[in-house]
Amino acid sequence: MPNETQTRRHLTPDDLFAIRLVGDVQASPDGARIAWSVVTLDKEQDGYRSAIWIADADGGNARQLTAGTVRDTTPVWSPDSASVAFVSNRPYARAPKPKGDEAEGANDAPTKGKDAKKPDAPKPLPQIWTIRVDGGEAEQATAHPNGASSPSWSPDGARIAFVAQDAVPEDAGFLPPTSVGPVADERVVHDLRYRFDARGWLEKYAHIWTVDLASGEMTQLTDGDVNDSEPAWSPDGALIAFTGNRRADRKRLGASTILTVSPDGGEPTAIAPDDAQFSGPAWSPDGALIAFTGHLDAAIGALNNRLWTVKPDGSGLLNRTQGWDVSVGDAGMSDVVGDGSTGPRWRGTDELLFLASTSGQTRVWSLPLDADEPVAVTASGPRRVSSFAVTQAGIAFTSGAIHQPFELHVADADGSSERPATTVNAEFVASVTLSEAIDLTATAPDGKEIQGWLIPPAGFDPANPGTHPLIVQIHGGPHAMYGYAMFHEMQLMAAKGYAVLFSNPRGSSGYGEEFTGITRGRWGESDMPDVIAVLEQAIADHPWIDTANLGVTGGSYGGYLTNWIVGHDTRFKAAVTQRCVSNFYSFFGTSDIGFDFGVFEFGGTPWADAEKLLTYSPISYVDRIETPLLIVHNELDFRCPIEQAEQMFTALKYLGKEVAFVRIPGESHGLSRNGTPSRRLARLHHMIGWFDSHLDHGTEPA
Repeated sequence: MPNETQTRRHLTPDDLFAIRLVGDVQASPDGARIAWSVVTLDKEQDGYRSAIWIADADGGNARQLTAGTVRDTTPVWSPDSASVAFVSNRPYARAPKPKGDEAEGANDAPTKGKDAKKPDAPKPLPQIWTIRVDGGEAEQATAHPNGASSPSWSPDGARIAFVAQDAVPEDAGFLPPTSVGPVADERVVHDLRYRFDARGWLEKYAHIWTVDLASGEMTQLTDGDVNDSEPAWSPDGALIAFTGNRRADRKRLGASTILTVSPDGGEPTAIAPDDAQFSGPAWSPDGALIAFTGHLDAAIGALNNRLWTVKPDGSGLLNRTQGWDVSVGDAGMSDVVGDGSTGPRWRGTDELLFLASTSGQTRVWSLPLDADEPVAVTASGPRRVSSFAVTQAGIAFTSGAIHQPFELHVADADGSSERPATTVNAEFVASVTLSEAIDLTATAPDGKEIQGWLIPPAGFDPANPGTHPLIVQIHGGPHAMYGYAMFHEMQLMAAKGYAVLFSNPRGSSGYGEEFTGITRGRWGESDMPDVIAVLEQAIADHPWIDTANLGVTGGSYGGYLTNWIVGHDTRFKAAVTQRCVSNFYSFFGTSDIGFDFGVFEFGGTPWADAEKLLTYSPISYVDRIETPLLIVHNELDFRCPIEQAEQMFTALKYLGKEVAFVRIPGESHGLSRNGTPSRRLARLHHMIGWFDSHLDHGTEPA
């Protein structure tokens, strides 16, 4: 009689369209209800749809609030808990009125004569909408010509603060980062930071606005050559806190601090140090404190994020987690996760809840203001919490595991009596084989313990294992964390007969600040030994791994380390490098973060430290590469520009090595997580196809 696993089918690439991405849970102000979003990949439209759902705080009476035929995201409850504001790209009920340079297609040349045709109507940009939870149609709140995001209700419910991109007026006294020239379609660059991955050319600045819900009148509160975000209204309605950078060197140093501004406008006031990376301002219910997360020393990217509070006048700044060697926030990774929480949440006026990641887990933590160290709220275990909310009944949160897509859960205030509140992925999970992972601990050459995981091939029987090829996966960052969260990509590899090995080498988050920062100026040298140690431990523990058929792949920093490994180790029979870094020397001037992140991480500049930069660049070792290499890169990747891939391909092809190059048009750095669905499938097709054509599938069980 077949067992349950045998009756399930293997995962396919198209199962990306079957998985529902649950996230961004938010509690109503009275604590009685919760709202969250559910995202679906739409194969027919080759895009994404999402809907807002609501339920009682205990998870009961769940129902879909918006239709989900478009992209409805970012639910925020009104102060009276009767309505939800959200961001949507649905057709306008009230079209924005473009002006000047903000007019859609204002610089396009007209088409005349017989070839003239009516242009397609531009797609609606995301705007803020509101909907009553007891029924009725959604109403459009904003009509900004460049769209709107990040809604925050005023305490009286009469206005909503939001963020919008604004064009630079001709009389502003400053220039945008880039502009279209006066002769043809030439682009004129004015600033050091003139492009940004997933946004493209920077032509506008993000500012804080409000909209009066009764009249629809919009008021701009902040302006200038600055970018502001994350508005949060004070409980008395007198101030709006937000994040921004007003340093004199802001066009070079990407800092972020906490500021406040009157909802009637005026000059913003910084209430925290400006040499920092701060985010997520959250007012205490009595308005006495603002909590936020981040760290001082803006240029240093490998420091623990701390939990802070400050009084609204800027006095009494306190680092609440100074002695806790854990970085606040969710450092986990997945290619099938919904929208996550940002920033801390208050429970009363004397306790803060927040997310933090340790050893592959992300949990909800609590810090009473009179306590010395946080305590975990959600139970320890093999999962990742991606968003949470504080409710009347306790807490609500979204979580998933390596073999379980994310779902919504609720629990009592102390984390006990946990129970599921959604089962939107239950039918999918029941129909496919999803492999659980085996935990691994390896010892690096210097004695440091390194955490890893091994996913066996789908349907693997430890009593009759046979032999199987293995693919090593390396995460990006490097300051991020693999852990207990599902990757469709990894499960697909397992479904194709591969074992999948992944780990958190030095540079990863989740193991303390020293562990995270030790890779600075030593990429490749400080981290490759950890990856190899986990591989060798897996082989020692599991003799069914076919050591003659090993593959390796990774993206971004993981692409760098893939390049580095095959230039220093010949044991791998096939490799795929994705959105990679290959040359630190050129990265400085071609990446959107080369002059800040690159200088810090790589430890130098091209004119002063050329020898060092090239010593740690994989391009310097291409002549040693014997492993057949597939290069996959996105043509609109401004983070790791495609020239990094072009250098690897050209060098290897010149040397007569086995190499192939797949260029994916129209996509930025985040293709594997949020790119166009058809191109996500193309990436998987070429990557797994490369391993299929180069790795043998060993022997079947006897």
